[in-house]
Amino acid sequence: MNRRILLGWAAFGKLRDIFSSKIPQCLNTKLFEQYVLPVMYYRSEMWSLTISLIKRLIVTQRAMERAMLEVSLRDQIRNEDIRRRARDNDIAQRV
Repeated sequence: MNRRILLGWAAFGKLRDIFSSKIPQCLNTKLFEQYVLPVMYYRSEMWSLTISLIKRLIVTQRAMERAMLEVSLRDQIRNEDIRRRARDNDIAQRV
């Protein structure tokens, strides 16, 4: 699981310039769902998932969404608002 999260961050880092550019959010979401999320849940059918592992995946996804939207934790924006702005699916449902 740690390796999948690290590889997800590596894929996100490669696309960070695109995510921080001024392209429409719908394109950012498509890139995120097509390139970053599959790296994180690759071969997830083989994992023995626990609640703590699912929470770690969700926290990682939310951190990436905050970075995409350039929102800090200090801004105190709720996760539901971030999810609505990012318009992407929850990784827990995919896994």
